[in-house]
Order: sequence, then C-alpha cells, then structure tokens
Amino acid sequence: MDLSGASQANITFVTDAGHRISSDDIVGAMLQSFGDNFQESQQSEAKAKRFLDQALSFPPDSFDGVLVWDAFQFLAPPLINQTVDKLMRVVRPGGMILAFFNANEKIKEIPLYSYRIQDGKTLQQVRRGPPQNVQNFNNRMIEKLFESASSVKFFLTRDNLREVLVRR
Repeated sequence: MDLSGASQANITFVTDAGHRISSDDIVGAMLQSFGDNFQESQQSEAKAKRFLDQALSFPPDSFDGVLVWDAFQFLAPPLINQTVDKLMRVVRPGGMILAFFNANEKIKEIPLYSYRIQDGKTLQQVRRGPPQNVQNFNNRMIEKLFESASSVKFFLTRDNLREVLVRR
C-alpha cells in the first residue's frame, strides 16, 4: 500500500516488480480533517476522530507492505500512536513498513510532499502543500512508536532523513 496517494510512477514500479498495489492518501486525509494547520487542529477531538475514521480503514492483515513516507512526523501524540496501531493491524505478520523521519532535530517545519518512485535508486519528491510543523523523533522515540513490531531498522541518508524499516 502506498500512503502517498495514487501515482502512476509508483503503480508502474510496484506492478512491474510483480506485486499488486493499493493507494491511500494519508496526507490528503490530514488536509481534509485538519485544514492547513495540522498540529494545532489535532487537539480537536472531533477532527482527530474524523481523521482516524478516514485513515487506514482496511480489514486486518490486508497488506504485505506499506509505504508511509514522511506522513507520521506531522502527527502529534496521542494521534500518531492511534494511527500506528491501526497501521500495525492492517499489515500482515511479517509484513514491512517504510517510513521516513527528518533527522534534523532543529527543524521546525517542512513542506508536504508526495513521493514518486522513479527507479530502484531514485525517489522524486513532489511538493503538495505549505510547510507544516513537524514532530521531531529520535531513534528511541521511533522504537517506542513501533514497540509492537518484531524489528525496527534505521538508515540515515545523506539528505538528513531517517529511513525506517519496520517488520510486523
């Protein structure tokens, strides 16, 4: 499942590798539920419930893998914990999750992006919204977030992102 919304580039890359793909736009659900200011609006119980009702509403064990991209860093506790719980339910045991977290802990906001897989080594970021405040995560916070997973592996990229691979 690709949580960056439907993209022909991602669909082609995944299906050419012999897999099926489903798309869900989690950032679009954030924009619909919270408007232009994610962090402030998440404090509203009604808006948070609306987001949770829209996001990841799939049967348990529906997917072998999920491309989350950087969406989680826009969610604040307790909403991120509830969203990760829903995600862990829809991923099959042994399934994989790819998530990005900005490793620069001094950064306060980043633009919203959609992600397009160009090839096995190239990922294109397409700007899709105004900069948003981000929740900064260190490795320990990410481990705690995915504590129900069987493994969590971190890779630091040269462009200051933590790539996180989670196995359910």
